[in-house]
Amino acid sequence: MEINILPDQLQLLIRHTFGSKVEIVKQKIANRHHDYLVLIIQLHRPSIDIVVKIAGPDALMATSFDRTVLCHHLVSMNTNITMPEILAVNMSFQTWPWRYLIKTYIPGQEWMIARQQMNTQELLSAYHQIGSAVAQLHGIQFPAFGELTLTGRVQRRESFLTTFVKRAQLSINSARLRELFLSLLDRNTDLYLNIHQARLCHEDLHGHNILFQYQEGHWYLATILDFDKAWAGHHEIDLARLEFWSGMTSAEFWESYQGNCLVDPLYEERRPIYQLLWCFEYAQSTPEHIRDTKQLCTKLGLICPEGFD
Repeated sequence: MEINILPDQLQLLIRHTFGSKVEIVKQKIANRHHDYLVLIIQLHRPSIDIVVKIAGPDALMATSFDRTVLCHHLVSMNTNITMPEILAVNMSFQTWPWRYLIKTYIPGQEWMIARQQMNTQELLSAYHQIGSAVAQLHGIQFPAFGELTLTGRVQRRESFLTTFVKRAQLSINSARLRELFLSLLDRNTDLYLNIHQARLCHEDLHGHNILFQYQEGHWYLATILDFDKAWAGHHEIDLARLEFWSGMTSAEFWESYQGNCLVDPLYEERRPIYQLLWCFEYAQSTPEHIRDTKQLCTKLGLICPEGFD
């Protein structure tokens, strides 16, 4: 199901936010998923480029946009990462049949593309910047684990393992895969007994959500996108996914990261479990995804399913 937004509806939304004199100069689709749409729009009067995220009631890609606003504020206040300005957010579904978030557009090239244009020294610098930025995100701490409220608090004071189990139950759609993963956690509870500090966990730090800009002969980290899934979790989840995805870490990344944020010795044992959660959450019957999932299952002593539901 693709989200249905008519040109007249978009024009009304933009005028509601920026006033009756605003004009849409041009627009393009930046992302589209089930009942979810992201647009980049150039405006005149005011002359500004914006990003509009729209999510219907059945959207799988979006969580609470107002909680995303909170995460943007936390990152702006506690790091040197440039964040877009939030211009409007509405979760009510009262005026339109979707929720929306409008923010300023920060130009940049996705890391997956930008890194292909960099020489060796530029890559060293870029990885160092990514390591520093991720460490700064993980420096944002909370008194407990769980989903964030709109005031920046955590909904319930529970152990990390309890909240992690709940999150896995919600994120793995297949009952068969969910049961397999929960049984794995049940056999490895001792790995999570020493996790006591909750930190901001982005949970979606892939190569399309980190932007770089090329200015005056140098590459600079421009911003980090999409905090829609962020929560008060454990920073190792981000690290495990970064390591799992090609081209996201290097020796320079780790040197920069560990200069600001320590990594627990038990991370190496917990890492494949966090990575398997991603494989089960985004279960795709592609040869590459099945291969990666089988490798993790073998490493963890699991019988891997031949395919996904």
